[in-house]
Amino acid sequence: MINLLSNPSKMPCVGFNIPALKYCPAAQLLFKVKEKLDKLICASCYACKGFYTFSNVKASLQARADFVIDSLRKDNGDTFVNELTKQIEKKYFKNGVAKKLKNIDTSLFRVHDSGDLFSVKYINAWKRVCENFPQIKFWFPTREYIRESQMDALKDLASLPNVVIKPSALYIDEKAPSIAGLDAGTSVYSCAKKAIADGHSVCPATSNEDDHTCAGNNCNNCFIKDFKKPIAYLAH
Repeated sequence: MINLLSNPSKMPCVGFNIPALKYCPAAQLLFKVKEKLDKLICASCYACKGFYTFSNVKASLQARADFVIDSLRKDNGDTFVNELTKQIEKKYFKNGVAKKLKNIDTSLFRVHDSGDLFSVKYINAWKRVCENFPQIKFWFPTREYIRESQMDALKDLASLPNVVIKPSALYIDEKAPSIAGLDAGTSVYSCAKKAIADGHSVCPATSNEDDHTCAGNNCNNCFIKDFKKPIAYLAH
């Protein structure tokens, strides 16, 4: 069976990802506007460069996406939900008790360091996964809030007490969006001073030159539901 779990290098936990842009409908719409492309965050997406471009990584990402799409078409996502649930259980738990793993916080799960919540069916499938693990905090960044057709499903997913959905800004140095029914948003800034002036909490993993990991900076702010301030990542 395909491995559905990823290991984002900066994260304190495991996650799930699929190819960027191809499965980011909101980003595709933004590219069609052809305005401020030099400021468009998606235009410099980290998930479209670096190790994400390695052939083995690209193949793995696509295999996960194919698995999801096939399941959504054939059984409304049942196969995806069941298999991901099994794999999280095996990775995070033993006999129903959370494992203590080196460099992995089994109370956290990162969704989409690459890719996005591309359809209502897909969002609903993720809701079922999250409901299976009330003890795990799931963090989803998304730009799908710009598509009105997605909003009811996004709010429904965000209503779970263990789910944090952070709407992502569209342009660099733009204030993080505030969307009713979702958590405080995120943005990308060119400098910390401007981000702070705009009321953001600056991600230490992007501002600390010596350590670019969440764990190394003792920070899990992105996973905290109802975290009061929007979060700014510094451009790199």
